[in-house]
Amino acid sequence: MRIFSVSTVVTFLLISTLSFSQVIKPVTITIKPSEKISYTKVYLDTLAAKGTTEFINSEVKADGSFVLSAPISEPNLYKLRFDQTNFMWLILTPGEKLTIIPAGSKLGPDATVKSSHHTELLYTALRKSRTFDQRRDSLNKAYNNVQTLPAHDSLSALIIRDFTANDSLQKVALMTLIEKEPGSLAWMFFTDKFDISSDFAFVDKLDKALTKAYPTNAFVKQYHSQVDMERKTAIGQPAPDITLPDADGNMRSLSSLEGKVVLLDFWASWCGPCRKENPYVVKVYNQFHQKGFEIFSVSLDKDRAAWLKAISADNLIWPDHVSDLKYWNSAGAAIYGVTAIPYSVLIDREGRIVAKKLRGDALEKKVSELLK
Repeated sequence: MRIFSVSTVVTFLLISTLSFSQVIKPVTITIKPSEKISYTKVYLDTLAAKGTTEFINSEVKADGSFVLSAPISEPNLYKLRFDQTNFMWLILTPGEKLTIIPAGSKLGPDATVKSSHHTELLYTALRKSRTFDQRRDSLNKAYNNVQTLPAHDSLSALIIRDFTANDSLQKVALMTLIEKEPGSLAWMFFTDKFDISSDFAFVDKLDKALTKAYPTNAFVKQYHSQVDMERKTAIGQPAPDITLPDADGNMRSLSSLEGKVVLLDFWASWCGPCRKENPYVVKVYNQFHQKGFEIFSVSLDKDRAAWLKAISADNLIWPDHVSDLKYWNSAGAAIYGVTAIPYSVLIDREGRIVAKKLRGDALEKKVSELLK
């Protein structure tokens, strides 16, 4: 098993188109290095889905400082950099006049930021979160190091326990900060710290606060669309139907299994974690099928032969295997907002979603409860 570090990184951002009706109020950014540095130019970039675009730049002044004046019409996220490895994120609001004092020659979490409220919130949270990120990296290394030892199973279990505890503490620390002022773009850098399913009550409140504060911001709108998708498939909601072709081209629908306890399982032949999970899924199917348990498997494959070979090799004997062979563009995955696999949804006899992402013993226990 590999433990994946969840890094606090913004992976995409769409910049809102400025309308002529918006009032542009310049932002002034003054950078005052506390010591002489070798950089002679500083850049301010806009963020976009496919990278960054240079917006404004400025040469160093005689006193070693830099001053940028940027025409801003609404709050948004930007990247301030000396070069591609020495940078920091900024949240700029029209009319701000902020001062940045780098830590030595370094921009980033240790730089001092004055007079930019939301940027200050961002770096307060980043500094608080950094300890947990460092702890996670250490646990990742420890986990990899014990895999060749005779007692790797018991040692791995202890490390996973500590890893989970560390993530939980980090989540609580961030929630405490966010709840004080949920309507800040600063929190866009931390949305990956919260599971959109298991933390939905908190995610829902955050989304509503951000949407109210920044209704036209493209990044907020993108996040809102993800959360809104989750609302439609939240625990307690009726399970949306899926109709896709099986291996013979016949259309099969999830709704045809109404009255049964159903595991809606998203997987693919190329997905290593999915294949490792399959024996446990087969075990639960064999144990409970006669009592009214079914599995509806949606494959994100794009190669029909590989899909069918995996079904046979993993002994996935239930009949409801469907796929449109569109990989991540699977219509079934889109309906449920699936962005990573394996991903499962457990549906009760009334057709309502009762759990998500259950595995192993947890899945077995929940299915047993639903069939009583």
